[in-house]
Amino acid sequence: MATSAQNLSKIIDEIVVNKPGDREAAIVLLSAKGLLPKKLLEKPKVKKVSRFASKAAEDFAEAKGITVPEDFKGTAANDKISVKDLKLLAEPPKKKINASPSAQQFARDNGIDIEKVTGTGAEGKILMKDVKALVPETTPADLSDSDSDKPKISPSAAKLMKQHGLDQDDVSEIKGSGKNGTILSKDLDELIKALKEEEEEEETEPESDED
Repeated sequence: MATSAQNLSKIIDEIVVNKPGDREAAIVLLSAKGLLPKKLLEKPKVKKVSRFASKAAEDFAEAKGITVPEDFKGTAANDKISVKDLKLLAEPPKKKINASPSAQQFARDNGIDIEKVTGTGAEGKILMKDVKALVPETTPADLSDSDSDKPKISPSAAKLMKQHGLDQDDVSEIKGSGKNGTILSKDLDELIKALKEEEEEEETEPESDED
């Protein structure tokens, strides 16, 4: 309703007589008397501030069903959350494991959580023997630990293995091309290539468009 001169006079009279202590008390008093316009009684709408840096990020979170922790801060301006942040939440970067390739493969094949294995190699590196020790039942092949069963390795191949953190278990399946089956440096090419590809895959984060 419009505030006519008559209503304004009534408002002034109510305030003079009742002397409300503050604005809130005055609004309650006048509202009870029906002297205030409806617009004045409506609570102001609070604009919701989005945590996302863009509409694309908001849509991505909804589409993927990603729940963002309350204390999570994004990398965009004002700690807002970008698509890149959401991708990291959905698929956290893989933790690099200090383990030989053969030990990792053996752990995967036997359902062993390699992160819980204590390594006995240099700088705590997890070796094949460390994961094999966790398998309750061993096969005859696993029981062959004598020096005669270990592969023959040439000095150059041994040096190359040391450079790439490989042990004898890693090359146990390699058929050496040297005399009496001795493993030469060239026999390690495929293994070293696979090792480098695995390390690059673990260390390289997927690129994403910035919002």
